[in-house]
Amino acid sequence: MNEEKAVRPFGMRDKLGVTLGDLGCCCTEQFRAMFLSVFYILVLKVDPIHVGILMIITKVWDAVNDPIVGALVDMRKSTKGGKFIPWIKAFSFPMAVLCILGFANVSNFDYGFRIAYMFISYVLYEALYTCVSVPFGSLSSVVTDDSRERTALSRYRSMGGTIFMTVIVIVGPLVLYDKDRQPIAGRFLMMAAVCALAGLLCLWVTCVWCKERVVLPQEAGKKQKLNYLDVIKHICKNRALLGVMFFSFFGMVGASIVNGLNTYLFRDWFGSMGMMSVSGMLSTVYALITFAITQPIANKLGKKEWCIAGAGFATVVFAVLFFVPVHNALLFIVINGICFLGASGMQVLVWAMVNDAIDYQGLQTGGKRNEGIVYSAYSFFRKLASAVSGSFSSFALGIIGYNAAETVQSAQVVNRIWKTYTGSYVIGYGLAILVLWLVYPLTKKKTEEMLQQLKENREARTAAKED
Repeated sequence: MNEEKAVRPFGMRDKLGVTLGDLGCCCTEQFRAMFLSVFYILVLKVDPIHVGILMIITKVWDAVNDPIVGALVDMRKSTKGGKFIPWIKAFSFPMAVLCILGFANVSNFDYGFRIAYMFISYVLYEALYTCVSVPFGSLSSVVTDDSRERTALSRYRSMGGTIFMTVIVIVGPLVLYDKDRQPIAGRFLMMAAVCALAGLLCLWVTCVWCKERVVLPQEAGKKQKLNYLDVIKHICKNRALLGVMFFSFFGMVGASIVNGLNTYLFRDWFGSMGMMSVSGMLSTVYALITFAITQPIANKLGKKEWCIAGAGFATVVFAVLFFVPVHNALLFIVINGICFLGASGMQVLVWAMVNDAIDYQGLQTGGKRNEGIVYSAYSFFRKLASAVSGSFSSFALGIIGYNAAETVQSAQVVNRIWKTYTGSYVIGYGLAILVLWLVYPLTKKKTEEMLQQLKENREARTAAKED
């Protein structure tokens, strides 16, 4: 049911608010995803295997926290400030502080102290990030209940991450390393502070510009007690949610491993951190093209259909690259960019697909959408994917024999970096496509039928109340 009390209509401020919210989350989370393991290995001189163990333990625990936070969010009755926005306001500042502390240079301390510091700062940051990301992820499902507007929100949300990745991929390699491609410890802390403060500002603007318009039926009357086990049972029967969770899991594992190895690919395979910055600059062009074409294509073909076709093309290209290595950095950047255009639908449309899964949940349960728990269940799998991929990137470096103390790696190690990079892309995206095809039920036609049924159900409830 839509809340009409002096709330402005859905518009550009909501879209830009969602963009800035995703940018705010990415300013800390994606910066850490790109450079934290690099900082641990190259600056703190921690064994890559130990970094991998640390990440998988902390990330799995963090993923377990997501459904708990989701349940707490759902049990909280909406206030004048909304249901989700107060959480973002409350936890964004301490999250920013913990992001900065994670890059403190403790390399002069004992090895055991370094491990302990890494563990504590990592766990505390991720707990606070969960308290921001779960409410923010659920926010778009109550900003509007219109399918096309939600696709637009998903598209604008993807721009937040794209903006950050474009800037950090250009600036990061130029600022964080010297001319000999060696890391400069103090600059990691400096960039963490800049990213954290920028992220905090973006999230605060989101809280002002985004308005919660969709009010759950149970909120109109007496507050109801949440049956957590009952919700979990319905989630397990929600094929749309299961499909998007496992699709996102495998896709994220592939993409995150690739991102985690990106620094080593340009540093050791191509021998140029400068070309990594060029890649970032060209990615701006690809991102603008993606932003322009994704919604029209998704509206015409369907979200599921476009994800399968585009990502399938990219998977085939990287399968060829696995066997036919490219040593020219610029040629690789162009090929990778074209593949990005194909696979981008997975990244841009996934948030709209999560919202569709929330609606699917509401249709199955007679209106009980439980946005917080449904989104947190999805977020659980995203963080589980992050744990697997982050630890695998570190494990892979250890397994292939990467030695952080050596300025120049052996030819055998460098060749393994290429194989791991391209192979991870193929396996991750290939499995994601398979899951989406076999499990996720919401084709374009079925999505339209679902939304029409939900509309009729809302109208029936409204008519019943008036009688």
